[in-house]
Amino acid sequence: MNYAMVTGPMGAGKSTLIRSLPEKGVFAPPPDVPEMFLDNACSCRGLQFYEIDEPTALGGHWAGWLGAANAFLLVADAGASPVAVGPLLARLGSACPGTPCLLVANRWPGGRHDAWQLPGVAAVEPLSPGTVLDEERALAQPEEVERILARLQQLLEAA
Repeated sequence: MNYAMVTGPMGAGKSTLIRSLPEKGVFAPPPDVPEMFLDNACSCRGLQFYEIDEPTALGGHWAGWLGAANAFLLVADAGASPVAVGPLLARLGSACPGTPCLLVANRWPGGRHDAWQLPGVAAVEPLSPGTVLDEERALAQPEEVERILARLQQLLEAA
């Protein structure tokens, strides 16, 4: 079973990405990892997705959950500087060297995304603004979520 940790700065769109998955099943915690409260978790297409926000991922108590990940989905707000995810990216790389990281640049306005190809990032996928449900919730476009899932699967197969 593969585990994908979805993380990133507060408000970057982590919950939107998980909420937008095409099918959601019951999350199965990884073996030998202490159970802790997760912000958001589900299964989709044989992958177990769990969300951990940036402050929590930077803390020491969640090291088991970082280590349980077979891949990281680092969600960043495309309107921010790529430097904003530097500390989190460094933490993921030092805690879990060799674990592939797919950076999702959320709210992508269009154009090139070379600036987001940072050390430790295996691939970058842009995610355009999706459908707004209300003041606090949105959904990503299904075709973009499919593209991200396909890229994540490629990274997992290559690892």
